[in-house]
Amino acid sequence: MNFKIAIAGNPNCGKTTIFNGLTGARQHVGNWPGVTVERKSGHYKFSDNKFDVIDLPGTYSLAAFSAEEAIARQHLLDDEPDVVVDVIDASNLDRNLFLTTQLIELGRPLVIVLNMMDMAEEKGLDIDADTLATLLGAPVVPVVGRTGEGLDLLKEKILRVATEKSQKTRSIDVIYPRDIETEIERINSLVKANNISNRRHRWTSVKLLESDKQTRDEVRDLDNGSQILDQTNESVDRIERLFKDTSRAVISHARYGFIQGALRECVSENLNDPTDYSRQIDRVLTNRWLGLPIFAFLMWLMFKLTYDLGSFPMEWIDMGVVGLMNFFSTLLPDTMFASLIVDGIIGGVGAIAVFLPNIFILFFIIAILEDSGYMARVAFIMDRVMHNIGLHGKAFIPMVMGFGCNVPAIMGTRILESRRDRILTVLINPFMSCSARLPVYILVAGAFFPDHAATVIFSMYILGIVAAIATGKLFSKTILKGMSKPFVLELPPYQRPTGRSLAIHTWERGYLFIQKMGSVILVGSILVWALGYFPREINLERDYAGEGKAITQNYSIQQQDLTLKYDASVELSRSNYHSQMIAFENSASFLFLRSQYDSLRTHISSQEKSELFLLKQTELGEITSKRWIGRLGKVFEPLIAPLGFTWREGVALITGFVAKEIVVSTYGVLFGVGEDVDEENQGVISGLRSSGMTPLVALSFLVFTLLYTPCLATVAAIKRETGTWTYTLFSIFYSVSLAYGLAFMIGYFGRMYNWLS
Repeated sequence: MNFKIAIAGNPNCGKTTIFNGLTGARQHVGNWPGVTVERKSGHYKFSDNKFDVIDLPGTYSLAAFSAEEAIARQHLLDDEPDVVVDVIDASNLDRNLFLTTQLIELGRPLVIVLNMMDMAEEKGLDIDADTLATLLGAPVVPVVGRTGEGLDLLKEKILRVATEKSQKTRSIDVIYPRDIETEIERINSLVKANNISNRRHRWTSVKLLESDKQTRDEVRDLDNGSQILDQTNESVDRIERLFKDTSRAVISHARYGFIQGALRECVSENLNDPTDYSRQIDRVLTNRWLGLPIFAFLMWLMFKLTYDLGSFPMEWIDMGVVGLMNFFSTLLPDTMFASLIVDGIIGGVGAIAVFLPNIFILFFIIAILEDSGYMARVAFIMDRVMHNIGLHGKAFIPMVMGFGCNVPAIMGTRILESRRDRILTVLINPFMSCSARLPVYILVAGAFFPDHAATVIFSMYILGIVAAIATGKLFSKTILKGMSKPFVLELPPYQRPTGRSLAIHTWERGYLFIQKMGSVILVGSILVWALGYFPREINLERDYAGEGKAITQNYSIQQQDLTLKYDASVELSRSNYHSQMIAFENSASFLFLRSQYDSLRTHISSQEKSELFLLKQTELGEITSKRWIGRLGKVFEPLIAPLGFTWREGVALITGFVAKEIVVSTYGVLFGVGEDVDEENQGVISGLRSSGMTPLVALSFLVFTLLYTPCLATVAAIKRETGTWTYTLFSIFYSVSLAYGLAFMIGYFGRMYNWLS
């Protein structure tokens, strides 16, 4: 049989860990229909049955205040899963069981998972799972999600509940005080006259008493909707007069009373020196003075490891790409098709594939920070900073996600309740350095700052954060005035990440990057190749072949003159030594002459190679400038000339608007070395330098790449999330203006004070 399973739970309760433990690699990520909130689904097989699993967004209740709550509620109500798996943090039962009480009222077959049992035991909690199951009317399974302990028993309980749908699976109700129960029954008697999508009438009655807007809107359309709402208003007035509080608060207190009563029956505390390791660690990591420096150090260490560890496999992939290009070059005749395959497809995509190790290392480290629980601390650490721009620490979580990719990070702003907060976070998120910018950083920083490449890359990420915060401050005082809604930030307990979980999270993000290589980057590389390949007929202004022969002849004459002078000196010295009956070849004089000769010959050869290379680069530059790609760059060259950029940088930045990774492929095409582009490629390095790029210009180029519009996919995400072209076009204009202004200032003051000369 095929069963539908929904996994629900509070944020940070280990819900996704349970999902990964059940489904393993048999999962995929997409978006919920009509919204851009991430949807995770997967499947597993057990006892010849297939279970399709949905990982619902983390939510504290089914009140539908946020997009996540609305999605979870809609799925549970409308899609009618066969079993709801309610994941609970066993070390925080009183808070987590609040959602459980609502799931009980919803009436879906339920299995309760007590996750993080090891942490509960460390806190000195002794939980009687059987008693708790009796009190809640649903199976309760103790689990340690990160190690997989208890998952087999969980699968058995899910199967049993799914196949034994009977009254036993939901035989209790959350009982409220007598006065509230009286009002529930009054509303319930009217609700029963209508069949509301096969939902339990008691659920509807309780939600009406809570003044739930969505339920009221649904009831209003019923035949006796006005009568039900009139009775609801009367009941709410009675409850609020009686309890001197809002009806929603009264019902919430009653739920917590039910929870406390249940916990008194099944939980005991062993207070023999319980150790809260998370709190002890937080005294250091979230310290008022140490928190930010530690966070900055960890970010620097992340990029240091990304650059240093990634350099070794980069060389192997580079060798593989070059070998593949050489193979097809010899296999295919010298035609346009061969150039398309070798230079356009293999060279273009291969130029990005070289950086895959860096990308995967970055995602792996981010997964460690997330799975360990530190990422939630980052939001707490940055809360004070974010308040300065009218946001709270929760808004920093999508910004950190931007280190991976700006598109899902912008989608992640749906966790913010206020539209004003969402728009502000969307507008500043593109300044966070995504993984697509990393290949550009590695190439340029490795070329011009080889001894400090990791520090330069780290500084780009820090500058992105500073630009985002400064921009947020500006916008919160102008176009998006106001302060964010208050919120309570939950810090999950620290956990030791498992290899399985890290592998799944790293592969999820890395696979999306690989998919991008096979789609957007492939198309962009072919486009860049076509622009650099046509037109074929080019009239050159100089006779480069003749100049090359002249250089070779000139240095050949110099080599001959050097050899003649050396031979004459040797003969003269030999005759002097012969008269003294001493072997000249063993003398210090001969060794000195030989050393001088070898040094001068090497110097002449090096000069010849340098002049020939520069001549070749000049020829290639003229050829490229007269093809479509060069003509395009020439159009924009007057605009970017004040930044110290040439038309080549203009072309790279234009193609980078499609996807930042294509900047690297573009330089490969421009300098004729698309098949071998990485930070060790002397062709690209020499090409960049010979084109007029200096360390100062390189720094300006990195800053411009950081700040200007990330890519077309990000622009589309901004349009979807803001719902208007006004903010989208404004975002493009602002980011390009900021990038231009800051790059100009770096170049201007750099030349004034002779920086990086």
